[in-house]
Amino acid sequence: MSKELSQENQPKEEDVVSDEIRKLNKSWYSNPYLVVASLILGPTTFVGAFFIDYYTVWHSVIQTIVFVISAGFFVIILSYGFNLLWLYSLKKKTNGDYFILTAIQLGVIIPLIINTVKIIPYISLEKTHGSSIFLALTIVYFIVAGILGTTTYFTVRKIKQPIDTTDYIVYIVAVILGVIFALATYYGVFFFDKFSINHVFG
Repeated sequence: MSKELSQENQPKEEDVVSDEIRKLNKSWYSNPYLVVASLILGPTTFVGAFFIDYYTVWHSVIQTIVFVISAGFFVIILSYGFNLLWLYSLKKKTNGDYFILTAIQLGVIIPLIINTVKIIPYISLEKTHGSSIFLALTIVYFIVAGILGTTTYFTVRKIKQPIDTTDYIVYIVAVILGVIFALATYYGVFFFDKFSINHVFG
């Protein structure tokens, strides 16, 4: 009896959570200056701390503090998107949703690995310049790809059988979104790597 009651209450609890998240997202519109400041200060502090050379312990401490401040601004920027993802996670998903999620994740993983493999040779070259940017980037890229690979595995496992092969619209949308995310990831990481190359060797 208690299990039946808990099952009946579960959708109501999800509705309450969804409503609270929507209210939180609406609060963004009442704080436009905070949004604009975060969009400017977040990337600025991150790039400044990442590409300025520090040689002493105190400099490293300052860099760490700047990274923490930068992370705070990035959290503010991304919280709206994370809230939308949370709403999406509460939604009851169909096979089409899982196909689209799989395509998006693969669209990020594949170009990320390609760019990672391309910058690996720079790790040994940057030692002569007293830098470790490419080593750090390689580690970060592989960690992100590993996390996304794990989530992709569990996403594919949730696809229900048998698969409806006649729903071409879902497949077309999945492919288009996968390609968009692949191109955005590839060129985004490519220009970031190019900026790193110019910083170390330029």
